[in-house]
Amino acid sequence: MVVIKTVSRHANVASATSELHMESGQIIRYVGPMSLDGAEMNDHQQVVLLAQEKRLLFGDVSEEAEKWAGVSDLCQAMDHIVEIEKETELFKGKRILEVGFCTGLPSVYALEHGAVEATLDNDALNNYIKPTIRKNNIGKSVNYITCDIEQLRDEFETNKYDIILAPELVNTKPEYFEQIHDMLKLALAHNGMIFFSGRTHYNSSDGSISAMLDLMKSKNCFDIMERSTFNNSVRNETAPRKVVQLMHKMC
Repeated sequence: MVVIKTVSRHANVASATSELHMESGQIIRYVGPMSLDGAEMNDHQQVVLLAQEKRLLFGDVSEEAEKWAGVSDLCQAMDHIVEIEKETELFKGKRILEVGFCTGLPSVYALEHGAVEATLDNDALNNYIKPTIRKNNIGKSVNYITCDIEQLRDEFETNKYDIILAPELVNTKPEYFEQIHDMLKLALAHNGMIFFSGRTHYNSSDGSISAMLDLMKSKNCFDIMERSTFNNSVRNETAPRKVVQLMHKMC
């Protein structure tokens, strides 16, 4: 079962069916406003993408494109963990929560690798989530519900999640970081794991993965491990994106 919890605010935007190709060869079909796969781009589009990376610090990179790139990097990191590092049982039998910049792609990957349930907190339900779920032939087991942030807090009091997937979690105002930290701590099951992604710098917001990790270290509630893929870690980027794993500290 996939449960979508959302308060819709997005207007309809142009989108198209695309494919995200994993390092292992697996493909995730999705509906979104842009391609995440260099193999689908012509030479001109790849040059534009490279130029966007180089101009990141100068303020002319699309915020939407930046967030979708974060989704791609998180999915690639998950695939690397499962297929390359051979943690093949990672998602089997697990309850999944997807937060941050939600598109449904990380949840699709988890469900196709044995997860039994995924809950997404998102406001792009009709534009991306439902079409992406249908494209991957898992729509028959999907339920959609809506709620606000306080109802989510009540949800986390009684329902815990084995794995939380959070692309672009830190691409927001740092003043929200403590609330995000507390919500993650509340929602995560005792032996659960969180995977979240973010850059060391954003032009479009004051948040960064470094600032979030500093807060988490000061709270001392989670064990922290970097899980960025090799390809991501060696990119020549002005502000590299990292993927981080969290687990409750065993106190």
